[in-house]
Amino acid sequence: MRTLLLVLVQNALLLVATVVVFWAGVFVLNRLGFGRGYGLSPLGFARPEGGFPAGIGLGVLVGVGAILVSFPVNLLSVWVLELAGRPVDSTSQEPLMRGIESWISESPLTAIVASFLIVGLVGPAVEELVFRGVLFNGLYRLGRAVGGRVLSDETSRKAAGRVMLMLSVVVTSAFFASLHLDPAIFLAIFILAVSLCVLYVRTGSLIPSIVAHATFNSLTVAILALSGLGVFPTSV
Repeated sequence: MRTLLLVLVQNALLLVATVVVFWAGVFVLNRLGFGRGYGLSPLGFARPEGGFPAGIGLGVLVGVGAILVSFPVNLLSVWVLELAGRPVDSTSQEPLMRGIESWISESPLTAIVASFLIVGLVGPAVEELVFRGVLFNGLYRLGRAVGGRVLSDETSRKAAGRVMLMLSVVVTSAFFASLHLDPAIFLAIFILAVSLCVLYVRTGSLIPSIVAHATFNSLTVAILALSGLGVFPTSV
C-alpha cells in the first residue's frame, strides 16, 4: 500500500510540474508576442481523428495487442539474458508487483480498486502526458521546425520529417523503456512505447494512447489480482 501511495504522489507531482512548466512557457511566449493559449491541446489533449469512440476502441485494441506480444517477448528477453549470464530473478519491478499481489491476497476489494486506479489509470495518463505529449511531441515538432527552416525544397523537408519522426519514436521509446530499470522487460516496454507514439501520430490525440497504456497496465493488474486471489500462480 505504501508503494502505491508513493507512486500516486510521484505521479501527482510530475503532473503538476509538467503543466506548470507548460503554462510558464506559454506565459513567456505571450510576453514575447507570439499569442499562445493556455489550453492543453498542444500536448495532445484533443479530439482523436475519427471521434472519441473510434479512438478509444483503437486504444483498447493496441493495449490488448501489446500485452499479448509482451509474453513471448519477455520470455525471449529472459532467455537471451540467461545465455549472456545476466541475472533476471531480481528486478526493480519485482517489489511493486509482489507487493500488489500480496496486498490483494490480504485485502482484495481495497487493493484491487486502488491498484486499478493508480497503476491502471493515473499512472498511464501522467506517463503519456510526459513521454508522448511532451517529450516525443516536443522532439518531433522541434525537428520539423528546424528542418523547415534549414531545407529549401518540399521533398527534402518531407524526407527530413520522416527521419525526425523515426528518430523521435526510437529515442523517446528507448528512454521510456530504460526508466523501468528492468532488462527483462525492456524490449516489451520499448514495443509498447513505439506503438503509443504511432497511435498518437495516427490519431492526432493523446486520448487513444492513454487508453492503450491504461489497457496494458490494467491487464497486468488483472493478472496480479488473479494470482493474489489464488486463481493461478504467476511470475509477472
